[in-house]
Amino acid sequence: MRRFIYIFGLFFLCYSSAYSQQESDDAYKLFDDAEYFFSTGDYREAVYLFVKLTKMQPDNANFNFRTGMTYLNIPNQEIKAVPYLEKAVMNTTLKYKAKDLDEKKAPHHAWFYLGNAYRINNDLEKALDSYARFKNIKDFEKKYNIRIVDTEIKVCERAKIIKDSPLNLVKKNLGSPVNSGTSNYSPVLTNDESVLVFMNSQKFYEAIMFSKKSGGEWSIPVNITPQIGSDGDMRPTSLSSDGKQLFLVKKENTNSDIYVSSFDGNLWSIATPLNKNINSRFNETFASLSPDGKNLYFTSNRSESLGGLDIFVSKKQSVGDWGPAENLGSVINTDQDEETPYVSGDGKTLFFSSKGHFNMGGFDVFYSQITKNNQFDETINLGYPVNTTNDDIGYFPVKDGKTAYMSLFDIANIGKQDIYKLEILPFTAPKASNTPKFEKSFTITLSTAEKNETIELIYESKADTFKVKSTDGKSYKVSVHDK
Repeated sequence: MRRFIYIFGLFFLCYSSAYSQQESDDAYKLFDDAEYFFSTGDYREAVYLFVKLTKMQPDNANFNFRTGMTYLNIPNQEIKAVPYLEKAVMNTTLKYKAKDLDEKKAPHHAWFYLGNAYRINNDLEKALDSYARFKNIKDFEKKYNIRIVDTEIKVCERAKIIKDSPLNLVKKNLGSPVNSGTSNYSPVLTNDESVLVFMNSQKFYEAIMFSKKSGGEWSIPVNITPQIGSDGDMRPTSLSSDGKQLFLVKKENTNSDIYVSSFDGNLWSIATPLNKNINSRFNETFASLSPDGKNLYFTSNRSESLGGLDIFVSKKQSVGDWGPAENLGSVINTDQDEETPYVSGDGKTLFFSSKGHFNMGGFDVFYSQITKNNQFDETINLGYPVNTTNDDIGYFPVKDGKTAYMSLFDIANIGKQDIYKLEILPFTAPKASNTPKFEKSFTITLSTAEKNETIELIYESKADTFKVKSTDGKSYKVSVHDK
């Protein structure tokens, strides 16, 4: 019997050891694959594998940190980073080994990214607390850049200020057939809002779609990806006012350039690259045409930039090609990234997104009036809720810019990302009146003693008005006064 127990125990230990080794091998494989997908920018595949690792080892602070970091890189998924980063900060170390599977702790800067996750999800007080905890860690000043942390703290403080004066904004989902069950984004239109080109996420690639408005309704979008010659690697950035030229950005490996395609009334031509004044050995990520067709505004991180991506302008030459690029200067560009420049349909205002200036987190939409001598007035934050504590990019203005199109994530969406029409309405001050405001409508009926005349006093709460009806057609003046 003892011998049996001994053999059984030995078998159990061997089985447990083998099982443990198998689990460890599986974890190594998952970790390597997850890190690979993260490094190539395939965050959705990476997070799937990191989540598996956290289920295998729920208390592993490193796995939780990597999962949270990955969610922060997936649009509209940032809120999912919070619980993982909250776990990660419970066990941090200064001597963090990033690529080591045996590392069970998270780095101290997990506190910084937790702050970012809170800020993106509009939990500003928790974000400020996380940044403060990060700054209070021993040896912080020797190992980390305090300027970066202080910048995020200022962002949260500015967000509070901007949110205190919200815009009177009306959002309208374009609905079907433009928006579908997948993501629809990067809308560009003609200034009369009659032609729309946008991106649509399909099963195996990102498609470029084309639609026209007739009788106030958008036509069923046509997939023009094959016409343009895209392999899913092009994205529309601008349409000419007449709808005959479409500007696109094409990304190849680590470089991106600006292309253009022409419309003959039936088909779009194969997109061709712009000249070397526009495209360089650096990244050109966006381009839009001014309403008069004379200026091309584009973004590039070329050596002439003030930092990161800057906005440049090129003027059309007499021969019809684009001339040398000029940096728009420090009124518009900062040491941070600027993106998606558009001139409003009336040609008077430049709208663009920036990580610099007086922003409330990530990219914010800004505007600057264009002066008579083609200079720019001060840059102003467009305001909340167009701008949020996350990235806000691709504000496509029409007319004077108070009407625009933008792709948004929203719980009411048809798909993951939908295209909306935005209208910024003026705030109307309430009319000065001595009339007391009542919450509900009511009617007061007055009758004479002889019962041969009846007067009805009617109050409409929505319009805040009084009306009088009389059976004999007499007119009465109504005056209402406070006590």
